[in-house]
Amino acid sequence: MMQRPLVNITVVSHNRLTLTRRTIESVLRFTREPFALCVVDNASEDGTREYLLGLKAQGRLRQLTLFKKNMGVACACNTGWAAADADYFLKLDNDIEILHHGWLENLTQFFKPGSKAGAVAYKVIADTAEPSLRIGPTAVFEAEFCGGACLLTSRQVRAELGNFCEDYGVYGEEDSDFGVRVGLSGRLNIYVDGRGHVLHNTDPGYEARMQPIKSRLARKRNIEQFQANVHAYDTGLRPLRVGRKFLPVDHGGLSSCVLCGSYRQEALEWNRFKRVVSYATREIVAEHLRHRT
Repeated sequence: MMQRPLVNITVVSHNRLTLTRRTIESVLRFTREPFALCVVDNASEDGTREYLLGLKAQGRLRQLTLFKKNMGVACACNTGWAAADADYFLKLDNDIEILHHGWLENLTQFFKPGSKAGAVAYKVIADTAEPSLRIGPTAVFEAEFCGGACLLTSRQVRAELGNFCEDYGVYGEEDSDFGVRVGLSGRLNIYVDGRGHVLHNTDPGYEARMQPIKSRLARKRNIEQFQANVHAYDTGLRPLRVGRKFLPVDHGGLSSCVLCGSYRQEALEWNRFKRVVSYATREIVAEHLRHRT
């Protein structure tokens, strides 16, 4: 029987071959703890799949899932997390490069027995925020929720809160949604200074090509969904533990997804309230868009 690894590291990829290679090679080079590297590819078309298949053939990936179409970040990450049980689960975007052998221990240290940590993430976007405290050399920031570029949670938290919510389409608010549920469960969202440990790389050409998917209209829909979900979690209309919306089905090396029956039933209940909640929060959504776009 294969021993359960300390960390399931799931990388979600969609094109950006150069950055994806830098991400994966840096994980393989700098991770000294026992880990299972699971990669889920969202229908890349730039040679990324061929690169990933090569790694799998070399035995360097625990699991590789190739989706027929782009199923979004949340669905892909949930699929990777389900592929290998572990003590910890890490979501890693394919534009993050690992720089230091202590990168993972710097996150897992917050989950010591008795800790109230629910999600710990590297802060990869520089801003003017001041650290709340320091633990040794590690700067820690207060956070309502953490960005999902390099986010770690524990097996126990996953048992209580489940998955990233797949309501948000290809790109949405799944990390914010998870952070809200962490907070409502009485746990902490912890941001750690990423300088010296991780590097956020960029590909302006890729971002320009993805702009139609990340349009203002799509952003508005996702923020409305997020506000509705926050209200539902806060009032008990929806449980904090989130199940899968889509389940992958393998077709000889390529995977498609089917709608999960339990989600379908939950949606029947929730949709009765969604219109009322969306109306009540529309001013919040408008204000959010003014500051974020």
